[in-house]
Amino acid sequence: MDLHKINSLTKYPSILTYHQLGEKGRLNEALTEPAGFGAAEHLYVYEKVDGENSRIILLSQPSGEIDYLIGSREELLYAKGDRVGNPYGNIAEFLRPVAERIIAGLAQSDPREWALTVLYQESYGGKTKASRHYSDNKTQNYRVFDVFSLDREQLDAMLALPQEQIASWRDRGNQPFYDETAKKNLTDLLNLQTAPLLDQIDRSEFPVSFADTFAYMQRFEQTQVGMEVAGRAEGLIVRTVDRSWIRKIRFEDYERTFRK
Repeated sequence: MDLHKINSLTKYPSILTYHQLGEKGRLNEALTEPAGFGAAEHLYVYEKVDGENSRIILLSQPSGEIDYLIGSREELLYAKGDRVGNPYGNIAEFLRPVAERIIAGLAQSDPREWALTVLYQESYGGKTKASRHYSDNKTQNYRVFDVFSLDREQLDAMLALPQEQIASWRDRGNQPFYDETAKKNLTDLLNLQTAPLLDQIDRSEFPVSFADTFAYMQRFEQTQVGMEVAGRAEGLIVRTVDRSWIRKIRFEDYERTFRK
């Protein structure tokens, strides 16, 4: 299997800011592509955990065995059996036991209708730059925030494409992410730690103006995923049930803008 294509296929896409980014990283009052969802839609508000974006890539083999890869946001760091080894950020070393536990859990309950499943998590604490907000002794942890799967036919079709077409498919938002119910069912089944769900709110009630948004997010300023300490959260991730619309709202961006 072409690991370069697997890497491209499974990279996590960038998330737009809720308000438009302007000069010097400051926000504008206008929303970023505000027409992407209807006024009546329900929104899920999650804590944005400040760490290293990482992924566990599960590959179902014809023999029934499950292979796995571990990656950072940009590159693959480890393959089951030490076929790939990269110590970057201690991500692979920390997530290896998590991946093994996932495989053990799937062996007990998985109907194996998928050929590839990717679990995205934030690896935080440890030696990450914001570790002090979660731990005072460099404890490392993870929180799953997204999942998608492909069946065998879908995976084979994607891997038959040139790598640049795979990247284009990903960048256009075609990764079939689980909706909120399916994601929760899987993470509950496997007893995985997840990003905290802070609020559920109708779109018509969600703040629009810059000032109202900043006031709303201040309700969630303290992190819900602290280990020895519970410092400051990075911000919020707001999304629709099927993830067709998703935005990030970071304290740093709003505070920088107010200081102007």
